Amino acid sequence: MKNDLHIRTNISASSNKEMNWEKVLLKAQENGLERISITDFDTCLFSVIKKIVSPTKFFKGEIIDGMECDVCYNGITFELLAYNFDVDKTFEWSKKTYGTLETRQTKLKDLLLAKLNKTNLTQNKVISFDPKQEFAHNYVYNLINNKNNAKFFAEYEIKTSSDFYRQSTTNQKFPLYINTGAIWPEPSKVIKFIHSVGGIIVLAHPFKYKNKIKVTDLLNFAKENKIDGIECYHPDHTKEEIQQLLKFAKNNKMLVTGGSNFNGTENYNTMGIKNIDAKQKEIFKK
Repeated sequence: MKNDLHIRTNISASSNKEMNWEKVLLKAQENGLERISITDFDTCLFSVIKKIVSPTKFFKGEIIDGMECDVCYNGITFELLAYNFDVDKTFEWSKKTYGTLETRQTKLKDLLLAKLNKTNLTQNKVISFDPKQEFAHNYVYNLINNKNNAKFFAEYEIKTSSDFYRQSTTNQKFPLYINTGAIWPEPSKVIKFIHSVGGIIVLAHPFKYKNKIKVTDLLNFAKENKIDGIECYHPDHTKEEIQQLLKFAKNNKMLVTGGSNFNGTENYNTMGIKNIDAKQKEIFKK
């Protein structure tokens, strides 16, 4: 079985803006996927849409309701994946908890620019910012991506706007670090709510945080806070890392999931994870 439980559409700020849900579903069908979940950041809007407009015209397989939740714990940002929840209740909760894409990205942009203006980094010509279209971290990354700042980029191993994002939200020594606690909730609140509406919580890609968060700390946090599963299979995980995560999940009787992190951009443009634990099918059944 070929699954993918971590896919995003253009509803998410970091995704290809041409990649709407119809195109995503068609791509999943073309790639022979049998089970997918669209996990846009901080909203389950697609799950609401598919209750109104049948997706079977585009994709014939199983679609599990999902979303990717940004959380902040002790000043460090990471992500949780939520699945198989009550859609209506979760959609209303997400609007109250996260606000809109525009409000989130505007707050992030303002926090980043406040930090940037306290540094000596050379800024490119100011460009307009559209919170409906632009990922705040990508906007600021483009402001400082020039040869004058090459040493800075090399020092912090920043090659993409994704690298910049991770540094600014997980590395408290980074000059442009921002505490996102004013924007995103504590994980305990997300875990409690999703469980209250019958959902499942999974720790997203534990090895993706640029080594600024100890993986052992994240895994222990997941165990201690009743997180149901670990996203073991992910394109940013090495074979050795996958085996480490699989062992932890097995030893702690946790769900194993996997996803491509597809968002239609150059870095994440391939769908499908093979050989996912067959028990997933039973666990995700209502």
